[in-house]
Amino acid sequence: MLCGAVMNARPFSTSLRLSLLASLGLLPLACGGTFRGSEEDGGSGSGGTSSSGSDSGGTKASGGTKAGGGVGSGGTVTSAGTGTGGGSYVPSCTSPVMDPATGIVTCNEGYRYRTQDNRCVTTHAAAPLPDLKPRVSGYVDCTEDATVCDQFLYGYCAEAGQPQPGRMCATGCLQDSDCAEGGMCRCEGATYGVCTADTCGSDADCTPGYHCASYPGGCGFGSFACQSPADDCANCEAFETCQLQADGSRSCESTPVCGRPFLVEAEARVAPIAARADWADGRLAGPRIDHLTGTERAALAAHWTKLGQMEHASIAAFARFQLQLLALGAPADLVQACNQALVDETTHTRLCFGLASAYAGRAIGPGPLDVEHSLGVTVLADIVDLVLAEGCFGETSAALDALEAAQTATDPVVRRTYEQIAADEQRHAELAFRFVRWALERDRAAVAPRIARALPHAPAGARDVAVPCLQALVQQRLAA
Repeated sequence: MLCGAVMNARPFSTSLRLSLLASLGLLPLACGGTFRGSEEDGGSGSGGTSSSGSDSGGTKASGGTKAGGGVGSGGTVTSAGTGTGGGSYVPSCTSPVMDPATGIVTCNEGYRYRTQDNRCVTTHAAAPLPDLKPRVSGYVDCTEDATVCDQFLYGYCAEAGQPQPGRMCATGCLQDSDCAEGGMCRCEGATYGVCTADTCGSDADCTPGYHCASYPGGCGFGSFACQSPADDCANCEAFETCQLQADGSRSCESTPVCGRPFLVEAEARVAPIAARADWADGRLAGPRIDHLTGTERAALAAHWTKLGQMEHASIAAFARFQLQLLALGAPADLVQACNQALVDETTHTRLCFGLASAYAGRAIGPGPLDVEHSLGVTVLADIVDLVLAEGCFGETSAALDALEAAQTATDPVVRRTYEQIAADEQRHAELAFRFVRWALERDRAAVAPRIARALPHAPAGARDVAVPCLQALVQQRLAA
């Protein structure tokens, strides 16, 4: 199976799989070996389906009253939870801290919840009456003059990373009632608030005792949804993230493939966007933009901005991996390869933000990245969980994505960027599998079950490559 054609495989998956196996010295075993590993040791398994975070919400939960429990600067708030359902989850929030401007409470458990719909405080011009100005319709460029947005209801000029891509006029809000059903008005400081597609606006929309809580979603871009008795997001594995389901509930699902994500307590973190030029590669020849419309440029700017955020997060993932390798006493070749990966991901970040800035016509870069609680994983088997999710799954899919994108790119600058990223990500994937092989040699009893547990969670984008390679690694160790 490993050396033959795979039905419905992604382009390049077979060649990448064989390349990875060859780099690990596993090609003879994979292409004719007679040993069969047991299912317990990860010798078999089919990948699950990839589940990506959804930013589109359904309708708000009906009924319910505001959850009880005081909010202050310390202590613990534990909701009693009187809702009915098949689960028994009861949310808790230690050391809650409320932002009075937004009504959002931050908990040490890693999530936030919204107690009430607060009216945004803005320094913008006085809010117009709804019947005097229209909402934004279509693309209105405000790159040169932000005041053109004043003609619209709660109009403001949105930067990359806002709901509208690029620098263009958007309709804001002052409170949830200004948004469509199911939307939340998130206050954004000096400008108006931004309507987002959440499935709840505050705790009042949820079952009594449960919160309108944040969830990470895919690639660090999440939203808010009601917790429920069946909510299992407090128990997500390292290779899972909290995802919104069609019925508005939250549950642990396979981590969406986003390159090498920076996972902290099952959440994929990315840095916010900042107006800065130092993260754009000044040596990069600009892509051709004269044939593009304003809308196309804005969309491309948003695309490369998001890629830049994810590549930037990969730097943090490798920085943490470097410390973990040193803590485990790993071989020098793994540490050296991790050093090179840090350099690669920094280059990728600068390339992506360079393209984003070129398409947007202004400087775009990353803001501060939240790394709190990111260094808590120090046990070998737990580190393997992270490497499986971030490296074996994430880097493998990133290499395939870049190879496919390079094939279809018509702009030579963009094509060369994708080709460089693809080559580097393949080496990063090799590093992940080499680490797993070393971990198996060090403690097979602890590591093999972690591999077996991860196999069904392999995202669709990486399954045809990652699963056979992991199975071959376990088979080699069993045959040794």
